[in-house]
Amino acid sequence: MRDDPIAFVKLFKGDQITFQEAVETYLNAGDFFGKEYVFFEIVKKLVNYKNKAIALNFLVKLMTDEEIAVDMYRNKFTEVMFPIVGNSNGKIVRALVFETTKTYVNIPELYEEIKDIEKIVNKTLGVIFDDEFSGKSYMLAVTIGALVNKLPDNIAFSGEVIENGKVKSNVSHIELKQKICEESGIKLISALDINDVYELKDFFEAKKYHVPVLLVFKELDQDYIEASYERLKEAVARKYPLKYVNIFEKIFDIKKIYVSKSIKKDEWENSLKKAKEVLFDIISKRGVPHVAMIGPVAMAMALGIALGPHNPVVFYHGQTEYYPVLDLTDNIRKIKTIRNDYKQINYSIKGSGKNCAFVIYLASHSPRKDAELFIEKNKLNAKMVFIEYQHGKGNIKIDDWSDIVSEMMSVTQNVKSKYECARNYFFMSCPLPIAFGFGMAYGDFSKGIIYQYDKNEGGYIEAFKIEDIRG
Repeated sequence: MRDDPIAFVKLFKGDQITFQEAVETYLNAGDFFGKEYVFFEIVKKLVNYKNKAIALNFLVKLMTDEEIAVDMYRNKFTEVMFPIVGNSNGKIVRALVFETTKTYVNIPELYEEIKDIEKIVNKTLGVIFDDEFSGKSYMLAVTIGALVNKLPDNIAFSGEVIENGKVKSNVSHIELKQKICEESGIKLISALDINDVYELKDFFEAKKYHVPVLLVFKELDQDYIEASYERLKEAVARKYPLKYVNIFEKIFDIKKIYVSKSIKKDEWENSLKKAKEVLFDIISKRGVPHVAMIGPVAMAMALGIALGPHNPVVFYHGQTEYYPVLDLTDNIRKIKTIRNDYKQINYSIKGSGKNCAFVIYLASHSPRKDAELFIEKNKLNAKMVFIEYQHGKGNIKIDDWSDIVSEMMSVTQNVKSKYECARNYFFMSCPLPIAFGFGMAYGDFSKGIIYQYDKNEGGYIEAFKIEDIRG
């Protein structure tokens, strides 16, 4: 232990040294380099040990204070990290923070500063560090460890905390600390990111995070893309809190803008896969995507199918500003409501065939003629179901568009209940949020194809096979 504490800990963590051997060796070792590290690792393993009697017995011996040992085992701990710097290098230091009935710290020189932290968090604390250090930048890590029970394991903190929980604007050695964290694959949260510890506490305890995300499937100037994203953020902020979005992006390393540029014939599936990954990455971290999209309508429908009606999302329609026209944060399933009366759309059926071609006309350009030519030329053997907006195509009132989506969904289901639709084909001229919501509602339960009008081809091309979208 004295000669090589790192090797000792490795053997101990690998169960080649027993609790009894580790505790007795430590207590008999006196002072040595790495003592805090060994103590930290023994305590951590004991607290996580499932046999309470054995763990408490050795914790009491090791800590020589039964009350502190019982508090730590009963209350568990939050592990935190913070970078420290020397003259030209540095390292990551860890600490175990737990609630106690009396103040405890394994580095006595820090006792008074821990008492200051206790006043901020209104708790009595125990803190065990795995190394000695100087300075007060550890205070943010310990404070947030006292306020939050569970933290991501890829975050370190740096900052001095003063009265009322404010994080002091002291960014000394911040570049070196950032480098230390990056080399360890860790994100650093400092005074550059937050104003006070309560802001950070609220972030970690939030049930969900509202995250603007812009999906671009078109060749556009980068300045235009970034300006579009800022307009989207402004639109989201009118209704939803965005104070956490920068921390969310930093900690979870999510993409807020996805650009695919122009989609060539063989790139549709790959572009969809990457866009889907962006959204699911946000969702998996308790994020609610607020989506705006620039690109083809077929991609919007396919992305809706890929996402499915299981996760809250808000889709925005872009004009001079962005507007939240499809907000599914209150009731995701409302777009799947089947209706028999249609207040927003009309539909008619033309022709016959074992398949169904749904031609959707809600935007300014009518897809009917081109769709009819394509259906006939490619012998799709399909009856055409023509769906159109009742109140002025190309100028749908900015409002809640979920009713329009629900009625479109109802048409497909009502038609399929009365007529044979072995395969279903989609030709769309409609706003992207409606195509996206329709895709979410429709799903991938029937085979078929989504077509996209291609100006270069002068007609429709196959974009997606519905049955292949979710993989």
